[in-house]
Amino acid sequence: MADVTREDLRRFCQGMPVGIFDGLEDEQLDAIAAITQRETFDDQQVIIEDGSDGDTMYLLLSGKVRVTKKLFFRSGRTIAQGEREIIELPAEWNPYFGELALFDAASIRTATVAGSEAGEYGVINNADFYALAEGDHDIGYVVLKNVLMKAVGTIRSGNQNVINLTTALSFSLTSR
Repeated sequence: MADVTREDLRRFCQGMPVGIFDGLEDEQLDAIAAITQRETFDDQQVIIEDGSDGDTMYLLLSGKVRVTKKLFFRSGRTIAQGEREIIELPAEWNPYFGELALFDAASIRTATVAGSEAGEYGVINNADFYALAEGDHDIGYVVLKNVLMKAVGTIRSGNQNVINLTTALSFSLTSR
């Protein structure tokens, strides 16, 4: 299996919603490529499981993945668990996931990511990234800034969802 290359990583200088490597120079991309392992996955193979510990980040290089979230709901007198699909991500969108694990080795996964079409991903381990960032603070700064920009967008979206749900609940309760 071929190593992950600078060209593979250059795709992730753009992406959804923020390119994680946007702002890095070629030599810095080479350094990240050196700590990135290329792995394959099959259709339906779980890559990340909601609620599990994680210390790795993933870059989708080819194929597609489906992101789902565990949900709990009332079924009669019991609480049942299900999953809701959030999105299907093709490699062409340059998605990455598990990025918080680069900065928190005890990161808890917040969604399940599973293959929906076989492909390849790059894996970056927290300890390897930390060692790299200690040697080149610019890499650490740029990646942290980009992860933070993505997190801010996620928080902003989550806040809007809470407002929408609170409003819907309020209307529901007052219309009775």
